[in-house]
Amino acid sequence: MSNKHLISTIGIGLAAASASMLTRKSVQKSWEKITNEPAPKDKSSEEIDLKEAITWAMISGVGAGLARMVVHYAVDKHKSK
Repeated sequence: MSNKHLISTIGIGLAAASASMLTRKSVQKSWEKITNEPAPKDKSSEEIDLKEAITWAMISGVGAGLARMVVHYAVDKHKSK
């Protein structure tokens, strides 16, 4: 593996992780604004309703997955030019 390829791979990974973290924060703020409650932190807590925990897991997971996909799509599109 060449240094250029290694640096590119690390950069893509960092960009995807950053996008996921930013998306998670955005989803968390949106959740709090819509529900007027903080986003569930400990999904196994007895204070958290199962429906709420599942909804949060689905929304945050989809958001993070979409963010990673967009980063990879943008990188692939840039490489193909």
